[in-house]
Amino acid sequence: MSDSDLYIDRCKAFIDFMLSQRQWSGISDENINSWLSNFKGLKLEERRLVYKLLTNIIYFSENDVTEALKIGVFNCLSYSDILEKQKSSNFSLSNNALNNIHKTNINNACFVPLLDSQAPHESANSICRVLVQQGIIPAEKSMFLNQVPTLFQSGQVNNLIIVDDCVGSGQQLRTFWEETKIEDNGMQITIKELCEKYSAKANYLTLFGYEKSINQLRSEFPDLNIHCVRELSNQLRVFSESSFIWDNPEERKKAFELFDSFAKDAGIPIYGYDNLDFAFIMHKTIPDWSLPIFWKENSDWKLLLRRKNSND
Repeated sequence: MSDSDLYIDRCKAFIDFMLSQRQWSGISDENINSWLSNFKGLKLEERRLVYKLLTNIIYFSENDVTEALKIGVFNCLSYSDILEKQKSSNFSLSNNALNNIHKTNINNACFVPLLDSQAPHESANSICRVLVQQGIIPAEKSMFLNQVPTLFQSGQVNNLIIVDDCVGSGQQLRTFWEETKIEDNGMQITIKELCEKYSAKANYLTLFGYEKSINQLRSEFPDLNIHCVRELSNQLRVFSESSFIWDNPEERKKAFELFDSFAKDAGIPIYGYDNLDFAFIMHKTIPDWSLPIFWKENSDWKLLLRRKNSND
């Protein structure tokens, strides 16, 4: 058996393990085999490249998403607050006292999904549902944007948390923060203006995001506290010069030529939105800044996973 045969066998064993342990929740054997059937007539070394890409998918399961939300809400609302209180008490506060601080901070906040007006069924809605279903926040703390002005007026909350699942280019946040209008006392104002008017803290909480875009957003919006649980570096992009997937530049070049050729033959772009090229999947969904060969579908191409919010 050649080294490439052995490598492919190990990849198959890895895939079987990830599926059986539900680490790739939302993907089945049928999905894998259907996607692999796109690659016909490959040489052994080319098959090796296909399996190498498949086994280097960055996949966050249902449990991963829940844990990321718990971490994100705590870091967003309470990490700095609790650290200061611990320092002032010489780190003598009990777990019960720490939990009460966090509960108080949640009670003073409201959570709204970042919704694109062109796609009101956005996945940010499902993230807010997980927040409630997993008991991370009380149900009454999750709401739509139009409910927020009344709460700010009454003084019931002073902290707005805009919730999202993942960030590629960051354009949706730019539009939501600066252009989305909300009615307040008969006037139409932006979310940014609303928070300024009532001296409310403004936070953006996303689970996963492209590191470069997150840093750019922080630079653009110093008045918006941006929290990202897991930032994805250029090394995690499939075809970047610093990609960790390929052994050397020559292998990366061969991989790009192979996948680009199949994508062109199927009428599919090789790069995702904003020319990004991640192999990134969340539980049962995939962003449009992941490689389109994973989520595009036509008569010549079978997808690996359907995009929930895809208009394609």
